[in-house]
Amino acid sequence: MTDLPVAWLILTHMHPDHSLGAAAFAEQGIEIVGHANLGDALSRRREAYLNPVRAYLGSAATATRIVLPDTLVALGEVRELDLGGRVLQLRAYPTAHTNNDLSIYDRQTGLLWLSDLLFVDRIPVVDGSLLGWLRLIDGLAGLQPAMVVPGHGPVRSDWRADLERQRDYLDALATGVRRVIRAGGDLRRAVETVGQGERDRWLLFDDYHGRNVTAAFVELEWE
Repeated sequence: MTDLPVAWLILTHMHPDHSLGAAAFAEQGIEIVGHANLGDALSRRREAYLNPVRAYLGSAATATRIVLPDTLVALGEVRELDLGGRVLQLRAYPTAHTNNDLSIYDRQTGLLWLSDLLFVDRIPVVDGSLLGWLRLIDGLAGLQPAMVVPGHGPVRSDWRADLERQRDYLDALATGVRRVIRAGGDLRRAVETVGQGERDRWLLFDDYHGRNVTAAFVELEWE
């Protein structure tokens, strides 16, 4: 995309579709930046992330490896990276989609990369804290960027409507799981019943919704 030198590679969180290309940059000596929790999260999931790639790509996956960040952004910190007349602001968040979510804000253009803190059309995935994500959405809704880039799905001008749609799904997840728990239901009952009315609203619903219900049940069972 550019013949200019690459100064930093910013990893927004641990998931392999957002992190496994890092080795190509690290081999060129490019500084890797991530959330303070990113290194631990990647280390814990190293083989779980690499084994499917090796199985699928075979010898083509030889150079694929987990790369840990060189520079860490502390929880609640806003780290600025000066590209020369253009400043990027990196913010590390409490546990939400994961425990290592990072956003990037281009101060000059007002462009905000929320990455997987915002899913558009594709079902959100809870791999951190359902309640933490809901709390975070309240704060995100008050931001005033010119444009928002989600982690999955198209860039749209009315990003707040997409954020609200995501909130509705996560709210339905929390409400439904709590209802099952109060009624003495178990995890199987929750997976079978909670949030089924959301199916037609999200791509990949059947692939990830049951996983989300399971994560929510574990988080809310003893609240």
